[in-house]
Order: sequence, then structure tokens, then C-alpha cells
Amino acid sequence: MQRILMLCANHPRWALATLLILSLLAATQLQQVQVHISAEELLLLDDPERDYYEQISAQFGDEKIVLLYLRDAELMAPKKLRALQQVIGTIKALPFVDRVESLFSVPYLKSVDGYLNKDPYLAKLPKDLTAGRTLEKQALTDPFIKHVLLSDDGQVMTAAIVLKEAVSGLDDLRITTSIDQLTRPLSGHYAQFFTIGYPYVRTAITRQIQQEQTDLFPIAIAALLIALFLLLRQFVDILTPILTAGISILWTLGLMGLSGIPLNVVTSIVPILLIIVGSTEDIHLLSEFRHGQRQGMTTQVAIQHMARKMGRTVLLTFVTTYVGFLSVGLSRIEVLWQFGILASTGLLFNFIATIMLIPALLSLAGRWQLDGKSRFVQAKPGRLADAYWRGLQRYRWLILLVLFTITLVAALGVPAIQVNHSTIESLGRDSAVRQQVEAVNSDLAGLENFSIILDSGIQDTFLKVRYLEEIVEIQQFIDSQGISRSTTSFANYLSILNRAFQELDEAELPESDDVVNELMIFLDHKHVHAYVSEDYSRVRILVRHAADSTRELQSFVNALQGFIDQQLDPGLQAHITGSSVLTLSATRSMINGQLQSILLLLFFFVLIISVLFTDLRVGLLAALPNAFPVVVLFGVMGFAGIPLNIGTTMAAAIAIGIAVDDTLHFMLRYNQELRSSRHQALAMHATLANEALPVVSTSVALIAGFLVFTLSDFQPIAFFGLLSALVIATALIADFVITPLVISSLRLVSLWDLLSAQLRQEVIPQSVLFREMRPWQIRRFILASTVTEYAAGEQVFKPGDKSHAMYLVMQGAVEVSMPGRENSEKRLVVNHFAPGKLFGDIALLADEPRKTQAVALEKSSLRSVTLLHPFIGSRLFYNLATDVSCRWVTFIDKINPPTSTDTVPAKRGDRNVAGPEHERQNGIQ
Repeated sequence: MQRILMLCANHPRWALATLLILSLLAATQLQQVQVHISAEELLLLDDPERDYYEQISAQFGDEKIVLLYLRDAELMAPKKLRALQQVIGTIKALPFVDRVESLFSVPYLKSVDGYLNKDPYLAKLPKDLTAGRTLEKQALTDPFIKHVLLSDDGQVMTAAIVLKEAVSGLDDLRITTSIDQLTRPLSGHYAQFFTIGYPYVRTAITRQIQQEQTDLFPIAIAALLIALFLLLRQFVDILTPILTAGISILWTLGLMGLSGIPLNVVTSIVPILLIIVGSTEDIHLLSEFRHGQRQGMTTQVAIQHMARKMGRTVLLTFVTTYVGFLSVGLSRIEVLWQFGILASTGLLFNFIATIMLIPALLSLAGRWQLDGKSRFVQAKPGRLADAYWRGLQRYRWLILLVLFTITLVAALGVPAIQVNHSTIESLGRDSAVRQQVEAVNSDLAGLENFSIILDSGIQDTFLKVRYLEEIVEIQQFIDSQGISRSTTSFANYLSILNRAFQELDEAELPESDDVVNELMIFLDHKHVHAYVSEDYSRVRILVRHAADSTRELQSFVNALQGFIDQQLDPGLQAHITGSSVLTLSATRSMINGQLQSILLLLFFFVLIISVLFTDLRVGLLAALPNAFPVVVLFGVMGFAGIPLNIGTTMAAAIAIGIAVDDTLHFMLRYNQELRSSRHQALAMHATLANEALPVVSTSVALIAGFLVFTLSDFQPIAFFGLLSALVIATALIADFVITPLVISSLRLVSLWDLLSAQLRQEVIPQSVLFREMRPWQIRRFILASTVTEYAAGEQVFKPGDKSHAMYLVMQGAVEVSMPGRENSEKRLVVNHFAPGKLFGDIALLADEPRKTQAVALEKSSLRSVTLLHPFIGSRLFYNLATDVSCRWVTFIDKINPPTSTDTVPAKRGDRNVAGPEHERQNGIQ
């Protein structure tokens, strides 16, 4: 990555020319970008239930309906009905209309002079309003009309415009415009009227998407510009993120035109999202470049400094964010799958534009400034970082307790999260179309429906009363649950036919199979083709409902399934299907996909950190500040009543994919500072000072950008923006509170450090500490230590010092001595330590103040270690114990030299006993 950045910096004009050519090619595809909204986009891509539903739709029909809604106190006035009849006639003539179901077409089954009459209810217009109201009361006894074509209070009437399958949903704007034009004459006759259906919903969403792209796009750019201006104060630094975002948006739209992926409810947010997210790595790169300039570097040297410090980091952060966006498609919902592919690819385009454009622009215009006051944000970073770090350490346990309490409280709100997955939810509460849908749901049975399919596999099964009663029992159970105002079936039609045939007061099922057979003489299958198969082996119960809560609908479907499993005749098979049921399947997949996305992202992040720092503990600890925002997010959703839907389900995965970037930047900076710092606290202080500006800048820019989405009239998108801003804000707090407290006690060693570390071969073989250890274990141990330089005569430690460090001599020589007894000034020299020797280890093990002093005899380089890696600790402590034992023997021999009779020769090959030569080379602290 460093080479790519420097290549673009060394050849800036070629880099800019390449970006321009690719942008021109992408622009040729812009005219192919389409806006398309469909209910199928909210369903699963490979749901087996969808295949069954399509099979049932092919058999019984899947009518695409537009409702003509009419409200008036005098619906049945002859003058009004005459105007309505004329309008319906003109609508029938439209090429995309199959038929219009209304009181002018639904048969009124009754006996007239001994004959069965099947004329429609309004075959003849009533003479006056009184006659019309009488006819209305009779119609309300028909289950195919009540709450379907007439409200039970007689104030609302509808006409169902059934669209042809060949054109339904293909040209919503043409459908809605044509129908609206033909229904205008009704304005002078009815108190209220409108046409509503999913073509109208989709048209409204399409118009809203186009309008919001126009409205929100400049607001997003303005929010980013203001944030960058206030935080960075550099002309190039403000301009560059806008340019990289613009290039990636252009390339992404070109990809949409080329691939056929349309702009829909979800993919429409990708361009604005790229403006928001695309600025993060730009800010980090530019901040590092300015940091180099402030240290006196030339433009070219500052670019090299930026490439060396940030090259690998921006690559890793791009990967984590890319995975976060891509993981959204795990739910297998078509629209989310499209978003995951499109957004992640757009992010890739942004990354390419960033690593090409930034070094090229800085090479050409790195000295340009907006006002010459750019250093004001850097005036007090050291003092602020020092004060903040001291306060954080002082109140660490109180702070951790507060964060733990917040996490616990948030977790209590998680079970209260509601789920609502509906196309209507895409419309704002003030939308006229949404209000019309809610009016239909309130006054009638609703626009939503599902079916219960009963199948025997035997011809004429449902011409027997026994099995017709099974249908009625299921319908009665549904009615008792109160979720549906209308259930219709073949049994209803036979009941009405039986009432007319036998001139009964109420509709009821025939008493015997013989009566059913008689009624079949008068039955025309085309009137019931939507409810029973031609061989009468399969029937359909159509359930219309207005449930706007996914949880409520799921609970009802579960109860219905339980009733069917317990009560249905074993000879029948039942299957619940329909658009509502498919939506429930999509909802379950959406929730599972959301959890999978978060878990996958956190696992991927832990894996990257664990591999990067060669330690699983570090990966798990790094996950804490990123798990905290997830818990807070879901807790807020539960307590605030924000539902899981097509928009909010993306918030956690996307926002966490972005938030982990700052954690990565923080940890990699800390790793770099450890290389030159004597202590973790100093390294953390430097990390806070250097990372405060870029981390805060990116977070503020992201929060401001995501809050732009709250201006959307699409409720899921508005919640998406609000929740994403919440996650970024809590992640910022976690990165500056949890991350420093968690990792400040660790000496992070990266994989690159291990691979690039050079072991001094003249030192390592001489050290007893590294016996039987592999090179990578030695590298990790050495890199986890702190390098300290001492001049000749400088004291390393003195008696009484409290320290837990032991020292390995890498260069030079050190003398360890003990003070004389009582008032004697004579010191007892314990030993001299050359390169490869270890001293000061007793303080590490015994937790006691120093009893000796150590002084550098010449310029020396020492490595001090306070914490050992658990996987190599056992080997190190074994070697250390052996070394300490040998030094004790040497020290005792020095004080009380042994006689010849005390000498016990060591066995050859015994690794646990050191020979005389080894003993003479070691001492003790």
C-alpha cells in the first residue's frame, strides 16, 4: 500500500488522468440508471415458500388490485350511483384493466318467483335513496361484500379495479395517471374519493426517492463541508473528501446502469452514504500528512511519512468497513442483497479514488491552505491529552462502573424491540398515500391478505358437507381472534347459494351432500375459481387483514397454525401462504441476517486484530469498545419503540463496520508509539494526542452526515440515520474511554514487527533466558519489551526503588552491586552483565523493593520487560528459574568459597544443573 501511495505521489498527473478517464466511462452509463419499487424486493431471494405461493397464485389467481374508495353519507343515492357507473365503464376500457369488481358486478343470489336470480346487486339503479339503503343492508349480509366493497356503517363503498397480469406493476406511473384522470368526474358527487393500491404506493415512493436525492444530497455535502472546515481548516483537506466521494458516486451509478440494479427504497441511500463514509480515511491520511508538515518536513517527505504511517492502516480499515457493508446482504432479502453488493462496491471505488487522488493532489497542492490558522487545533493537544489521560486513570473504576451500568440498562431494553417489515412503512406519516392506506385499513378489511390452502388430493372432496364444515371451523376461529374483518371461501358461496335456493333468512351450509349436489346444478365455477380447484380437491380461504405489526401478525399465524394442527381432519393438508406470510419469512431472515452480520463483523474484527497482534487476548479486548455501541443501539430501540425494519436492520452492521476503523487506528498508533516509548502510559499519552483530531473529525463528520438521513420522509431511512449517528457517537466514547483503559496495560506487538525484527545473533545465543525457544517466540518477547539507552555511569536503579522490570543487556555492560554493611561505604559487587545477560529479575518475581543498585559501565542498551506472553511464559519462567538458581549458587560461593570436599560435579547433559563456567558468568540482584 505504501508503494501505491508513493507511485501516485510521484506521478500525480498520470493518477489524475486515470481517474478522469474512468469517470468519463462511468458517466456514459448514467442514463441507464432506473428507479424501481416492487413488493418482491422485500422478499427472500430463495424462499421455498415463495415457490409454493407462486404455484397457488397460478391456480387461484393473484389479483393486482387498485381500490376506488368512496365516502359519503348518501352512497346509494341514484345520482351518485349513475356517475359511478359511468366512471367504472370508462375504467373497464383501459388496456391494462382486466375487470372491475363492485356492486355493479357481484351477483345478488336470490330466489325470484321460484327461479334463482344471479344478477348483480346494482343491475338496476334504486329508485331513490331509501331503496338504495335497503339494497345496501341486503348487500352487507354477503361476506364477499361486507368490509370488502362496503363498510359496515354504510358510509364507505369501493370498487376493486383488477389489473391484467401482463402489465401489472410494470408501469405504475401510467396506471395511476390514467385511473386518476378517469375518476376526476366523481369529485362533484362524493364527499371524499381516491384511488389507492400498491401501484400508488410504489409511485409515491419513486417520486419521493427522486425528490429526496435532490433535497438531501446538497445537505449531506454541506454538512461534510462544515464539519471539515471547523475541524481541519485546510483548503485541500476540505476539497479532497468531496472529490473522492464524487468520483465513487459517479462510478457506483455507472455500475448501477451497467448491471441493472435500480434505485429503490434502500439503494437510493448509497450515494449519500458514500459522501458520509468516504471522508473517514481521507481525514486520517490528510491529518498524518499535516502532522509531518508541522514537524518541518517538506511536502514530498510528508507524503512519504503519511504513506509509511497510514498505508497499512487504511487498507485494514477499508477491509473492515467493506465487510460491514457486504454483510448486510446476509439476510437474503433482495433489496438488502442489492444494497450490500452496491454499497460495498461503492466503498471499494471510494478506496481506489482515495489512494490515487490524495497523494496526487498533495504532491501538486500540499502547501495550499485556507487561512494560515490551521495550527489552532493543534495548539494544546499534548496538555489536553495529558490531563485527559490522568483523569481517565484516576477515575477508571468509576468510569467502568458507569459504562457497565449503561450496558446493563440497555440490555434490559433489547427484549422490547418490535419488528415491522412493510412497504407502507417506507412512507412518511404525513404522506397522503399512507393516510389513504390507513383509511382503507380502518374502514374496510385492509389491503393485506394471506391464504389458507386445504388439500385432500381426492376429487370432489369439498363437495361433501363434512369437509365444508372444516372450512367453516377455521373461518370461525379466525373471526374469534379479531385480527381479520373478512374471511371468504367456497363454503361462503355455497351458504349464500343455499339460502337463495331454499329461501332461508340466513346463509348456512347445506344440510347434506345431496343438497350440495343439487346446488352444483346452479353453480358456475368461474364465480368461485379463486376459492376452489376445478376438481374440488383443493380450496382456498382468503383472509384480509389490516395488521400493521409484524409481531401481531406472526402471533396470529402461529395461533392459527396451532389450531389447524390440532383440529383439522387428518385426511386434509393445510398450508398458510400469501404475501403477508412471505413478508413474515423475510422478517425472520432479516433479523437473523442482522445478528449474523454483527457477529460476523465482530468475529472478523477479532480475527484481524488477533492475527495482526499475534494474540487472541488482544482481539477479544479490542471487541469490547465495539460491542458496547451495539448493546446501546438495541437498548435504545427497545425503550424508544423504534422497530426493526428494512432500514434500521442495516444500522448496526454498517455503523459498526465504520466504527471499528477508529479502534484499528487507535491500536496501530499505540503500537507505533510503543516502539519509541519507555512505558505504556507514555505511549498511550502520545496516542491520545496524535489520534484525537482525526478520530474526532471523522466521527463528527459521520454523525453530521448520518443525521442528514433523519430529514428523510421514509421512516426506515430516517431511523437508519438516527441510529447510525447514535452508534458512531457511542463508539467515539468507547474508543476514547474503553480502548485506552483496556489496551494501556498491554505491550502490543504486531505481525509486521515480528516479521521485520532482527535478532542480534551475538546476544541471543549467550542468554540463558532463550534456551529451547523458537525465533518467533524470542522476537515476541523482545518486541514486548521497552528499549532504554543509558550513558556510562548512569544509574539503572538503586536500592529501595519499586519496580517490576527485569533487564536484558543488548549492548554495553552493567554492574550490579550491594551497599556495604552498617556504615561501611564499601560496596559488594554482585556481578557484571555483558550483552545477552539478564538481571533485575528478583523484583519481578518477589514484588519487593530493590536491594541492589545497577550502573551502566559503558554506553548500554537495555530491554525492560514487565509482562510475559502466556504461551511462552512457561518456557521463560523455567529458564529464568534455572538462571536464578545458578546465580544464587555463584553468589553464595563468592561470599563463602566452597572447599574441595563440597564440590559435586554436574552430570553431563543435565540441563537443570549449570556447570562452573556458567556459574561464574552469572550473578544475582
